Amino acid sequence: MVRAYYVLFLITFVWAFQFANIHIVNIVLERIRSEFQLSDTAMGLIAGFAVVILGQLLSMPVARLADRKGRISIISIGVAFWSLMTTLGGFAQSVTQLVLSRVGYSIGGAVSPGPGNSLITDYFPKHKLPMAMAIMSTAPCIGGLIAAWIGGLAGTSWGWRGAFIAVGIPGFIIAALLAFTVKEPVRGIQDGAHADTRHFGVGETLRFFIENKTYFLIVIGFTFTGFADLALSTWFIPYLERVHGKTMLEASTFGGTLSAIGGLVGVLLGGAVIGYLGKKNDRWKIVGPGITSLLAAPALIGFLFAPMPWAYIAVFCAMLLMAFRMGPILGLVQSVVKIRMRAFAAATLFMVGTLIGSGGGPLLIGAINDHLNPTHGMLAIRYSLLCVPIASVIGALFFIWAGRHVTRDIRRSLEP
Repeated sequence: MVRAYYVLFLITFVWAFQFANIHIVNIVLERIRSEFQLSDTAMGLIAGFAVVILGQLLSMPVARLADRKGRISIISIGVAFWSLMTTLGGFAQSVTQLVLSRVGYSIGGAVSPGPGNSLITDYFPKHKLPMAMAIMSTAPCIGGLIAAWIGGLAGTSWGWRGAFIAVGIPGFIIAALLAFTVKEPVRGIQDGAHADTRHFGVGETLRFFIENKTYFLIVIGFTFTGFADLALSTWFIPYLERVHGKTMLEASTFGGTLSAIGGLVGVLLGGAVIGYLGKKNDRWKIVGPGITSLLAAPALIGFLFAPMPWAYIAVFCAMLLMAFRMGPILGLVQSVVKIRMRAFAAATLFMVGTLIGSGGGPLLIGAINDHLNPTHGMLAIRYSLLCVPIASVIGALFFIWAGRHVTRDIRRSLEP
């Protein structure tokens, strides 16, 4: 199991630095906006759609390739490419150059996390998979923490371009470690000798996904909760700067650290709690995340309207509750589909959730900011962010609905 955990931690850092490369824009957003004289709507496009559109569309064929060929080489090449694109973004002298670098990052980001999820499934037995997926799901929180500190310190000392370069370089090291120290495991080795390892066509795979009610409802719920996640993370630092008058350094280091720790605690708690309850009843694997996503809404409202320091306490609680879902959901997705559909299932989940939810979240908040700014000024961002708790509640309801079908769909995934 030592090798299994080594691979798990390496894949976790792949995903963590991918998120750090996404969130670095959020940390220095006000600096970029000020230099290029951009609107909040334009910044929402750069922080959202520019970094997801091509990558998520490409993630589907990449995942299909990963279900048939080697996953290690695919991931390592992608990591090296998106690290290069982020580093080049640090040399951008115009909005066009910056957008092109972010689109390039998006293309490299197509390799994760679908192939990574599939890889981890072949390293861990099913009873340890929820916790393994929970550990891997700490990546967004770790990535947010990395971005907060690098963005806060490097951004303050060297400007936003220095922050881009500083966050891009470590990816080259991770790509090399992955390529030279990890071996491809046997497909379905954790599923037993009679596991169904057949190849499936695209049409057959998509039909299976649509007919699988658990998976279908998870995708919808994940889209709404993904909207909440990225909308909040994109505008979190600007919110603290505009509404509470915090400096970029304090907002990113203290506020970013607090929210990241809340997310880390939530992810690990979700893996441990659902790993225990899921042994007794599979429904907990999706109903539990539904309940916590529902409870996140009042905590988010508290963050938006409470004075300091209560706003910090509220965002810690909100991040804990929102992050609780990640490990159980990613583990469940791998359990309700066929073995040779796993990378594609994870890629589909993230493609739909990211394109519609995460890509649209920053843009919608930015557009509402611009619309409300003439009447509410700096406080416009407070009211636009009310979309976040609403999206979390809607996503929670779809997760709870999926609980009605989960036992049957897990059983169906194992049938020949």
